[in-house]
Amino acid sequence: MGIKNGWHKCTEFIAEYWRYFLAGVVFVIITLLLAFVVSKQTASDENVSGVYKDFQVDANAELNSLIVNYYNAYAAGDINALSTYASPISDGEASYIKFISQYIEAFNVVNVYSKQGLDDGSYLVSVHVKEKFVGIPTPAPGLEFFYVRTNENGMLYIDNSYGTYNQKEKEISTDPKIQDVIDIYNERPDVMKLKKMVEEELEEALKADPELNKFVTETIRTKIGEWKAMYKAQKEQQQAINDAKAKEAADAAAKAQQDAAAAAQAAAQAAAEEANASTVVITTKVNVRDTPSEMGNAIGTLDGGTPVKKYGEENGFTKIEFNGGKAYVKSDFVAPLDQTAAAPAPEAQPAATANTQVTLTQTVNARQDKNEATERVAVGVPGDVVIILSDAGDGWSRVSIKGIEGFMKTEFIK
Repeated sequence: MGIKNGWHKCTEFIAEYWRYFLAGVVFVIITLLLAFVVSKQTASDENVSGVYKDFQVDANAELNSLIVNYYNAYAAGDINALSTYASPISDGEASYIKFISQYIEAFNVVNVYSKQGLDDGSYLVSVHVKEKFVGIPTPAPGLEFFYVRTNENGMLYIDNSYGTYNQKEKEISTDPKIQDVIDIYNERPDVMKLKKMVEEELEEALKADPELNKFVTETIRTKIGEWKAMYKAQKEQQQAINDAKAKEAADAAAKAQQDAAAAAQAAAQAAAEEANASTVVITTKVNVRDTPSEMGNAIGTLDGGTPVKKYGEENGFTKIEFNGGKAYVKSDFVAPLDQTAAAPAPEAQPAATANTQVTLTQTVNARQDKNEATERVAVGVPGDVVIILSDAGDGWSRVSIKGIEGFMKTEFIK
């Protein structure tokens, strides 16, 4: 009950003085928000303090030299030289510079205005320049922005990511923090005043020279449109070529992978076949084919009784080893080696009896020695009488025919 009564009194007190509690809560929230905003603004101001300071005009000789060199290379359309002063240069901007430089005779740098950038060694730069076009006497005033940084060698260079071309085309990514500083810079009163001054100079030049006016407002815009269409077509063509090459490479890689898998499978199959191979015998003369089909090409024959290595069976054919490769014969003409009768031993030839006379029934050559490769010394024809002088061994007999001694195969004179 004590706790309940205490809570009741507390709620009554809050109900009576709620306005004071609400005011206190609001005060705390506002205090925290102000502290956050002030803290953020202070930190932001510390990072970009240089943007709020006055311009330095032609105060840095190295910076001025960099800008002049950049414009000279730009007017010449020399991308290699330009790359030593500004980086990165996209393919699109390089194409644009080569195109536009043919209409530019020269640049005249009037003044270089600079402020410190986001970090030490960096500069926010506005360049008052006069652009002289080929064949047009009056130069066109302009104001160009550059973000200049210091490289690892301590040399100044233009970070071209923040140049006019990329700010429009967005071909190269930029750092949001630097972009924020540039946005603040472009909204500063002194920068706005400088822009207005140059714009008024350009208006005066266009009024004074109709030829310049037509070139700037009509001719060059038409030419730029033509370049954009041409460059887009080139990019699309190059993209199509790149896509075709990529597809070709992907197809080649896929085929190589398939071939490797097929080779591995074939090797595994060959290994399995070899491990399970057995010797069989051909039962009768049979055609050897290149595929397990009657329609397969006949690549040879095997005689009955020929032992062969068997790898397996397919579609009624036996896969065998043939001439160092693999081929097929009908399984009907193959039998296991242990189920075939042993080949009959050759019939023994009776030994010839010495001084036996034999009348030949067929033509037989008499050789100088018991070897068919030796010289023939006589020829016996049917009806000739041969005198067997002795058994010479190895299936040969020493004979005399027509008074000439030599050797004849015993099987032909028995």
